[in-house]
Amino acid sequence: MSAARDRVLATASKLFHREGIRAVGVDRIAAEAQVGKMTLYRHFATKDDLVVAVLDGRDGPARAELNAAMQHAGDDAHARLLAPFVMLEPWFTSRGFRGCPFMNASLELHDPGHPARAVARRHKAATRDAFAAAARAVDTIDDPETVADQLALLFDGAIAQAQMRDPATVARAALAAATVLTRPARAAPQR
Repeated sequence: MSAARDRVLATASKLFHREGIRAVGVDRIAAEAQVGKMTLYRHFATKDDLVVAVLDGRDGPARAELNAAMQHAGDDAHARLLAPFVMLEPWFTSRGFRGCPFMNASLELHDPGHPARAVARRHKAATRDAFAAAARAVDTIDDPETVADQLALLFDGAIAQAQMRDPATVARAALAAATVLTRPARAAPQR
């Protein structure tokens, strides 16, 4: 990768996250990345290509962070399953938190066929699959696929709510809900 391409990607990523994809033009990205517009277009034929590259660049690190949180939880399968919810409060309360770039891009780019939406869908499917793999390791969960769907929905809902409400409260509520959702089912009393 060239240094100019790296600067364009870093600049676009920062601006898209802070201000939105549609609000930021390629002229501004080129100026702030200190490259000519022709250099930008040599690396990215269209703004859509740049948006896809930015999301692709965020995908791996975001997945790695989720995976690291689960691994850091150790050998307790239930703790590994809840680890993504534990990491929400520090993320939500961090300086510059503006939600999930994949969700933001999907909301901003209305065309369902936009190539960036495919990257976002792939990322969200991978997150859901990480929950499914972790849920399968918890022997008290009878239907790990359904629990994974529910946890993915709760996770993304918390991200959306954290932008509109007190982020720490939202993170704690999401962790509490995930804990209840993944508790072993109690046997019905026998009569």
